[in-house]
Amino acid sequence: MAEPNSDSIMERQGKEIVINQKVLIFGCAAIALCAVIALFAVYMALRSGANYAGGNNRQTSAAQIGPLFELGELTTNLASGGEKKYVKVNIVFELNDKSLEKEIKEKLPVLSDRIIVLLNSKKSDDLSAENRAKLKNEILSNLNTVLTTGKLEDIYFSDLVMQ
Repeated sequence: MAEPNSDSIMERQGKEIVINQKVLIFGCAAIALCAVIALFAVYMALRSGANYAGGNNRQTSAAQIGPLFELGELTTNLASGGEKKYVKVNIVFELNDKSLEKEIKEKLPVLSDRIIVLLNSKKSDDLSAENRAKLKNEILSNLNTVLTTGKLEDIYFSDLVMQ
């Protein structure tokens, strides 16, 4: 039996090491790329969650939600120029104090009117899911200027349909 040339074995081993290093480098780069993509996805998810919550920094949990008051259903037309013509919305207010409920009942026609006027000025694109946080903030700031005994912490759309 002939012994293999020691130079050829070293050459073959050297090539295997180079190939293995390339595979190792490619694998590490792929893992790093996947990690960057995963971190970006988490960042975007957290960012969109903050936008949906209206930019509030307070955490919403069942223990932190204040008293709720259901305004009821409002149906109104939207501003011209949008794809949809009408909106039907059911709004629930989160109050900072239970005593505010009495004032809301007394001022219900004024509060409803302010919401309807605001919705009349919106096109269907303004009510898209991406713009709901902005809409909520507009409604909150508009209604809180009328209230004197407390303020609305948040509003919730229990139903929102556009046609």
